[in-house]
Amino acid sequence: MKKLIAHRGKYNNIVGENTYLSMVNAFNDVNYVGVELDVRLTKDNYLVVIHDSTINRTSNGSGHVNDMTLKQLKKFNFGSKNFYQTIPTLEQILDINSKKLYLIELKCNNNEKKMVTCLLKVLEKYKYLNIYICSFNKKVLHLLKKSNFKIGKLIFTSWFMGKNFDFWGIYKYGLNDKLLRKIKKMNKELFIWTVDGRQELEKFDDDYLIIFNENIKSDF
Repeated sequence: MKKLIAHRGKYNNIVGENTYLSMVNAFNDVNYVGVELDVRLTKDNYLVVIHDSTINRTSNGSGHVNDMTLKQLKKFNFGSKNFYQTIPTLEQILDINSKKLYLIELKCNNNEKKMVTCLLKVLEKYKYLNIYICSFNKKVLHLLKKSNFKIGKLIFTSWFMGKNFDFWGIYKYGLNDKLLRKIKKMNKELFIWTVDGRQELEKFDDDYLIIFNENIKSDF
């Protein structure tokens, strides 16, 4: 059976991506073993769940996340025209208290120390959850090395793997037999991202965790 991670939650043309309800939908779906969510830091140092650096695509507003306070961000609709949803904080998603896997991708460019400080402060009370943390940002991963959470590097090909990580997340087109042998030898977990639709899903073995996208884009 495929081990599926819901990419940005389980959303559709009504429920927006990376929203609270998209996460609840995925956690309640027996076909998923966990969720993938993206996290960014606001101007006033709150961790919010959003993929893009701006709110332009996924809400009815505009502007950069790191230039806005949480109060400002909460004024916008991240759901759909007929179903209002505000941007969730990381704490709101963790408070769902699912026993399934939380795969948190950290998105940052030049605020690594502040993000890690804020993240570890939040995660302090959620140590009982099954939390995995990943990023493309090497500095973030280095700062998290001494934490008690599973830390993984996102890579496009095996050339950029690096060492001393608990797991890897690799782009689906960077997958090859050499990499799979290396991962198997290391006895580490591997996430494959992002697999789109059931037809593409059948190309991948059941041995790996698959970040799966079966969703329809939001109205906005």
